Amino acid sequence: MFRQQSLSATSHHRLADFLEKLERDGELVRIAAEVDPQLEIAAITSRIAAAGGPALLFERAKGHDFPVLTNLWGTQARICRALGSGSLDVLVDRLHASLPDGHDTSWLARIAGGSPAARDASTAIIKMAKSGVCQQVVRLASDVNLAHLPALRSWPLEQQASITAGQVFTRPPDTSALHVANYPLVVLGAKQLGIGWHEFTVGHAHFEAYRARGERMPVAIALGGDPVLACFAASTLPSSTDALALAALFHGQPLEVVKCRTHDLAVPTDADLVIEGFLDPAERPVAIGPLAGANGHYRSPRNVPLIHVTAITHRINPMFVATVQGTPPHEASELVKITERLLVPQVRVAVPELVDFSLPGRAGLHSFAFLSIRKSHAQHAHKVAAAVWGMTDLMHIKVVIVVDESVDVHSYEQVMRAVGANVYPARDVFFHRTAAHPLDHAAPALFSSNFLGGSTLGIDATAKLPQEHQGPWPASTQHSQEIVDLLGRRWAEYGLPSV
Repeated sequence: MFRQQSLSATSHHRLADFLEKLERDGELVRIAAEVDPQLEIAAITSRIAAAGGPALLFERAKGHDFPVLTNLWGTQARICRALGSGSLDVLVDRLHASLPDGHDTSWLARIAGGSPAARDASTAIIKMAKSGVCQQVVRLASDVNLAHLPALRSWPLEQQASITAGQVFTRPPDTSALHVANYPLVVLGAKQLGIGWHEFTVGHAHFEAYRARGERMPVAIALGGDPVLACFAASTLPSSTDALALAALFHGQPLEVVKCRTHDLAVPTDADLVIEGFLDPAERPVAIGPLAGANGHYRSPRNVPLIHVTAITHRINPMFVATVQGTPPHEASELVKITERLLVPQVRVAVPELVDFSLPGRAGLHSFAFLSIRKSHAQHAHKVAAAVWGMTDLMHIKVVIVVDESVDVHSYEQVMRAVGANVYPARDVFFHRTAAHPLDHAAPALFSSNFLGGSTLGIDATAKLPQEHQGPWPASTQHSQEIVDLLGRRWAEYGLPSV
């Protein structure tokens, strides 16, 4: 399946080892004071995340025995450190180089989760073990009680506590191809969780396959464990990308998993904590919410499937990992950059004229996409935006802004300057009908059965060609190369600081 080499400069197979390195370098702070998982932990985490601060380990969660870890993925530096790279661009380049020579530009399809080829290769992705530290303590039947876990209630209008950093393992019927992703999990009782996926997620597709067969669906939820897998599972990866296969590729070896105690799913042996259960498609959905979303607003209450918990297993001394959403920046808005960089090759296939691509997560995870292109014809931006909305992973992007190749799409200032300078709304703003994102609180489809669907916006912020504008387009102001070179030679003479 992959070359037997690790992509990571350092391999952190254990969360504890990774945290030890972070603490040594001032990137992890231990909080010894007792702190309440009801609102207090989230408020502290939000303030630290907004300042780009360290990961936080709350050693005494009020009313609970497990310490709580938050803000682990709160900065790009910690994400890159977990993945063993100085930058995500370098990381993706190394990933591409690790695949077989001659692989085409749709190389991410190789790390697929649903194709027959991927199912055949599943034994190369995972390795079954007879036991694992994730099952050092096993709680079954009457011993199962979710109230023992320090699940967070993060915001005042949230009615229930949630497990926010769960690695949710599912699989289609009659296959061994595990899939892992992150979905909100709301605690509804001692043995019940509401799972907040939606119709466009892989987990929901698996659930519908079980519904068609009239069978219960097994599910497992892991917390902690291998930081590489945890990082990918927490990210909204491209739909064709399997986080398990990607983590195995990074380590250069299959991931070790162990069979669950109450069903046939497998989970990573090194997880800190595992929750096992079943969903019954014949049951009526249950109401959850409101829950905080990644854009700083509450998500409206909605009905979701119910997980009946059958087992809780964990290490002897586990950590309870949690994330806090709300107003960016937070972990989700930083992790979106992994998705962005992994999608660049696919976007380039759809948009061959692409120079660079950005998903500014701090504006909301499905809000904006910025693309710089080598413009060659009139209305070029319309073609580019249509290609973006035609991609499954980008179909819900609400605003696509297309700029010239000289604009840095990772600079809000440069993109907004291009919008201000080059856009005449009546000519350069256009709309596209599409399916609204199920979690978009702004979409009228959530409130009106008469609304036909979602709507997205395109903005052509490129310089206009003669066919698009009466009269010549003005040149941008810039100093001559001669004067730039002169300043370079004489700058020290001016007595000014380096800029």
